[in-house]
Amino acid sequence: MVMLESGVSWISPYLWRLHKFWRGVRMETPWVDRAPQEIVRSNIRFSLQPFDAPPDEATLNRLFDHMQSDELVLFSTDYPHWQFDGPDALPEGLSPDLVRKIMIDNPHATYPRLK
Repeated sequence: MVMLESGVSWISPYLWRLHKFWRGVRMETPWVDRAPQEIVRSNIRFSLQPFDAPPDEATLNRLFDHMQSDELVLFSTDYPHWQFDGPDALPEGLSPDLVRKIMIDNPHATYPRLK
């Protein structure tokens, strides 16, 4: 599943909260044998647009570190809507490896027919 136009800055606190509540009710849900963040990481991808995090490099790196996965994010611009982000949709300060994952590797893994 791909969640479009949802941004990415909320993912880390959401995954933390899912894990916190799951740990509290594990006895009530014995059939859930994987942590919620593992389930999200294996089944859901998020589009980068609208990018709603501060643009400084340290915050970007911290954001992706907290997600504990560079495979969750896909590139998007919101085109063809008139207010689309255009070429500035990809925030500055990302490492070349992360840019490649967001722009090429992650979409290929999510949509294998693109290869």
